[in-house]
Amino acid sequence: MSRILPPWRTLLPVEHGSWFMLGFPLVLGLLLRPSWGGGCLGLGALAAFLARTPLRKVLRGPRDPAQLRALLLEGSLAGILGMAALSISGPRFLIPLACATPLVLVALRADLQRAARSLPVELAAQAAFAALAAALVVAGGASSAETFRIWLLVALTGGANLAHVRHLLGRAHGLPPKELGRRRLPVHLLHAGLLAASALFVAPSGWAGLMWTGWTGVLYLRAIVASAPPPARVLGWREGGLSAVGVLLLWGALL
Repeated sequence: MSRILPPWRTLLPVEHGSWFMLGFPLVLGLLLRPSWGGGCLGLGALAAFLARTPLRKVLRGPRDPAQLRALLLEGSLAGILGMAALSISGPRFLIPLACATPLVLVALRADLQRAARSLPVELAAQAAFAALAAALVVAGGASSAETFRIWLLVALTGGANLAHVRHLLGRAHGLPPKELGRRRLPVHLLHAGLLAASALFVAPSGWAGLMWTGWTGVLYLRAIVASAPPPARVLGWREGGLSAVGVLLLWGALL
């Protein structure tokens, strides 16, 4: 980029897993209830997501004018797009975003304190991302019941995946059995919760709902099967690919 802004690579989040945490609810929400207001909201959310990196650098280290300008640019873009969404779709989509604000603050605080790797913080961030899917479908005219159902399913899907990945990474790093046992408990709780919610809210919708519910069962099964953990980079892209499949299946089930 020019001298006014820093290079693009310094503005992008280094954790590729965070892209999938954002991408799943963003794509699903836009697929389920496409609208001009939702499109503006989705682009604004992307700008806010990108603003996280310069914000962290501005608050943590020496004041870098280029990073500060990048933060102001992305923050302003997020605000402009948010106002456009508000003018097009009305204020209802602000309700799920307001509910997610405490979760965003928890995740952001931990990120700035370099504590973002704990499971509670990651689950808070995932639930906040799930609220984006809820806001997008509200912007497209979804009912309150549909909005809650989407938020719950996206939050549980992402949370179950996070617990599974943390357990695999713990095995790869040779953590003691006691710690692995603590990491395994959320795997069961979140996958069982996802399977139960899918059977209750999605399976009755027909064959597409049954396919999604069966998919959640497959995810649970692969999480409890003791297989050798792959390298971290391979693991990230593999889970991202499974997330892409999940988006398509859940989209078909919720249509």
